[in-house]
Amino acid sequence: MNVFKQTKPLMSLPDAERWANDAQVWQAFKQGNREAFEFLYQQNIQHLIQYGSKITSDRSLIQDCIQDLFVELWDSRENASQVASAKHYLLKSLRYKLIRYLQYTPTETLEETKFVTDYENGESQLLQQETVRSQGHLLAAALKLLPKRQQEAIHLRYFEELSNEEVAQVMGVNYQSACKFIYTGLKTLRHTLQLISLLPPVWSIYQFFKIL
Repeated sequence: MNVFKQTKPLMSLPDAERWANDAQVWQAFKQGNREAFEFLYQQNIQHLIQYGSKITSDRSLIQDCIQDLFVELWDSRENASQVASAKHYLLKSLRYKLIRYLQYTPTETLEETKFVTDYENGESQLLQQETVRSQGHLLAAALKLLPKRQQEAIHLRYFEELSNEEVAQVMGVNYQSACKFIYTGLKTLRHTLQLISLLPPVWSIYQFFKIL
């Protein structure tokens, strides 16, 4: 099955509405329901592609790993354990595959330091504020300047809307490290965007990022 050549909806809306939550669709998939399997694919494919791009820029590798993931998932469906969140499970599985192919062991190398994590009420509004100001393109460019691990953590937290605990689980790090990736990434983003706001109007975004 080539999961990247599907262009038409795989099921009608009434079919999709059979499952009220992830637990039900996952159970149907485990029992061999192909529509449930296709529904899992439809609901998660874009999330997986976007998340994979935070780990590697090799789009072919991302596509190969996603295809392998869904093929293996279907082949081993009867032995698949029950999951609370299909998206969480698939993101974590994709990460494992990509890391394995990149021959990188996801171990924490940053020095563990104690820091305050009650930043979310203020710092976490950064993404929403910049989007409201029609600076989505600028924010996307600034995000690309961050280290891969910080990009990955911020993507999971704010674009995939996972909790900090879930981010830690998907990335294979402890809770404190996940918070640190998010916190440090947000601080760097704020600093970068503040610098840009001080530039003369004649400066283009391209000129700014070219000199960094």
